[in-house]
Amino acid sequence: MVWKKDLEKLKKSLAEDPAPPKAPPPKPKPTEFKPMEEEDAVFLSAMGKRPKAAPSITAPAAPAPAAPPAPAEPGLDFASAMGELKGMVALPATQLAPKPAPRPEPKPEPPPVKLPAPPPALKVPEPLETPLPEPPPAQPVQINLAAGMAIDVDGTLDLKGHGRNDAEERLKERILDGHALGWRTLHVVLGPAEDLRSMFLELVGRSGRIARYAQAPIPMGGSQAWIIYFRGPGAAPEAN
Repeated sequence: MVWKKDLEKLKKSLAEDPAPPKAPPPKPKPTEFKPMEEEDAVFLSAMGKRPKAAPSITAPAAPAPAAPPAPAEPGLDFASAMGELKGMVALPATQLAPKPAPRPEPKPEPPPVKLPAPPPALKVPEPLETPLPEPPPAQPVQINLAAGMAIDVDGTLDLKGHGRNDAEERLKERILDGHALGWRTLHVVLGPAEDLRSMFLELVGRSGRIARYAQAPIPMGGSQAWIIYFRGPGAAPEAN
């Protein structure tokens, strides 16, 4: 067919002709940054407000060499420096300063523990100073004398014929006198009365001034008389 022959001729011609050089890719256009004034004008026109007249744009001059930074003025703090920048609002110093950490609340002190009061000390009763009882008078000792001998005595008391009470009072007085005078012996004559004999033995037994007594020898009265030997000075008083 005729169109097939034409297609083959076209293919041969394309194969014989060299391929044309490829065109270089297009360079990207530099992004144009609009100044801040133009963006403000567009924003104001969109809001229905008349934009301000745009200042004339001049070609930027060659950059001058950077000058050393000027020393900070005295008294210029960070808040005032930040306030000069456009679109910046200086925060108060109370917001810039960090908040101090809250102080921990003091824990309430526990109430003091009341200890039970100690029991009262037992009072030991003080011993009463009671006088010691006087020792009982020593009992006189009966001794035996030789029947036929006669001894010298310091005094003599004859109670024959006296009643019991009268004889007892007389004998007490003579014993007190003889002991006070420092006698050593007393010769007492009683006679044959039995009540006087028992009175004599009772009185001698409870008297503290008699150390010894003995039956008188026969020459001095025998069984009807007695010899008394006194104690030394400081002897115990007789009992009632």
